[in-house]
Amino acid sequence: MVKLTGINNAMLRSAPKFYEVAKRIIEITQDCIIVAHNASFDFRILRTEFRRLGYNFEAKTLCTVELAKALIPEQASYSLGKLVRALGIPMADRHRASGDALATVKLFKMLLDKDVEKVILKELVKTEVIKGIAPKLLDIIESLPSKTGVYYIYNQIGDLIYIGKSRNIKKRINQHFTGTSTKSKKIQAAVFSVTYDETGCELIALLKESEEIKINKPILNRAQRKSIFQWALYQEIDSNGYINLKLQKADGRKKEITSFTTLQEGKKCIV
Repeated sequence: MVKLTGINNAMLRSAPKFYEVAKRIIEITQDCIIVAHNASFDFRILRTEFRRLGYNFEAKTLCTVELAKALIPEQASYSLGKLVRALGIPMADRHRASGDALATVKLFKMLLDKDVEKVILKELVKTEVIKGIAPKLLDIIESLPSKTGVYYIYNQIGDLIYIGKSRNIKKRINQHFTGTSTKSKKIQAAVFSVTYDETGCELIALLKESEEIKINKPILNRAQRKSIFQWALYQEIDSNGYINLKLQKADGRKKEITSFTTLQEGKKCIV
């Protein structure tokens, strides 16, 4: 995460807590429409944090992803970074609040110019109240550590439905509980409890996750393992008796140490 955003632990320790900025957020959003890239996600996070403070936060939202899909449907990708590059919008401080926000403003202005009659814009403003995370899910999140490890998600009858790994277990589970993907929605509907094993190391977490998925075959992991794990890490002994690790295309005839969705993911793991 430090490599991606440039944000380190020291910066987080000195950053203001949410309750310290909550009043200001209410002031600057009052009687306004909140515009964001993937607005439903950001709005759920805001509502969840306000709910922790006992406040029911409500606002209209407008998503620049949905607006872009309606106004420029020919784009190959609607992620913020790829979209602004394709449209020639300059962007600095990627993955930082200031850089992403400024890029979203420039994108929004461009989309406003395309929607001359403002018909599409008005249609996409969301006025319904979106519920925050259910209290049951909040309780689960609060019980989890912000540590590296493997996590196990169970349904109400004790069946293991999903296994994952993360450098920050609490943050990853929070993403599952606020996500809008098909998998996230299935997890939100079925989850009853979450357990975890801290590994202290991302590589160990990755290896443990792979092995646990193979052994337990959780229902929400099965579909992805059939198609996306195209690369694997193998152990081989050379003529001098040294153990070598080799990253190769997955071969069902050989026993791998672990597997990866892409070659790049595999290289990052072993470098």
